[in-house]
Amino acid sequence: MSDADGEVAPDDLLEVVQRAIDRLGHHTDPAVRAEVEALLAGIDAVHRTALARLVDSLQSMGGDALMTRLLADPAIRLLLMSYDLVAVDRRLMAEEALDDVRGHLHAHGLDVELIDVLGGVVYVQFHGIDRSDVPEHLARQDVERALKAGLRGFQQLEIGARKATPSGGSVFVPLAGLRRLNRPVLQVVARTTDIEPGALRGVSADNHPILLANVGGQFHAVQDRCGDSPLPLQFSTLEGHVLTCSWHGCQYDVRTGHRLDRSGPSLAVYPVNVADGNVQVAIAVAPVGEPM
Repeated sequence: MSDADGEVAPDDLLEVVQRAIDRLGHHTDPAVRAEVEALLAGIDAVHRTALARLVDSLQSMGGDALMTRLLADPAIRLLLMSYDLVAVDRRLMAEEALDDVRGHLHAHGLDVELIDVLGGVVYVQFHGIDRSDVPEHLARQDVERALKAGLRGFQQLEIGARKATPSGGSVFVPLAGLRRLNRPVLQVVARTTDIEPGALRGVSADNHPILLANVGGQFHAVQDRCGDSPLPLQFSTLEGHVLTCSWHGCQYDVRTGHRLDRSGPSLAVYPVNVADGNVQVAIAVAPVGEPM
């Protein structure tokens, strides 16, 4: 979609770029596919490093107030989110998606309140449904269409507050779900000889910044970001299993991701496998029976 000046909107431009990447990534010529992968990896490395340092500088100069103002711009927020430099605020994304239908529904006496976002499930409450001339099933369809278009990963719409988990914390799981076995999708990210004992190395897998640590010959993988910040950990120091962040001295156990110096967010931990001299990291799973 273009605006009045003929410029392509950021969201639409990303879709155009993604389609081009998908086409080249599935090219019949393996050499072309390899060139595309190398090109994207290079661009990602340059941009991620530069953007991480830019965000750090902006926060140092203007603090959270400046970052909040910058992130109010959807184009800036989308760029930084795509490089994992700001947390993906799914509630904010859901609110913005709902804004696309709120005006229309309000004109018919119906208001939509966002209650909660839990993974791919969105909980909303309709107000004024009894006096609105829009039937609830049509209002639901409008809201679902808006969420599918504006909230990545949206799966289900629930009307009303989220129900509390039954006593004891148990949750009913359908038998079909139990039969759906999954296996990790492993990706080679380094050679074992690349990382000496006591050393760290920043790598990337499917655009996930990952930090590899060699603890006495045992390899561990955690997110390459200090807690909830965008600051990379690849410049940190490693003593035994204790990782000390070079930015503020935060300490983590690379085996578990747990914060050691005080309470705080843990690091995401990724499964590691070593085979044929390669260090493999799993960042996703695939149903058994599907091609890897």
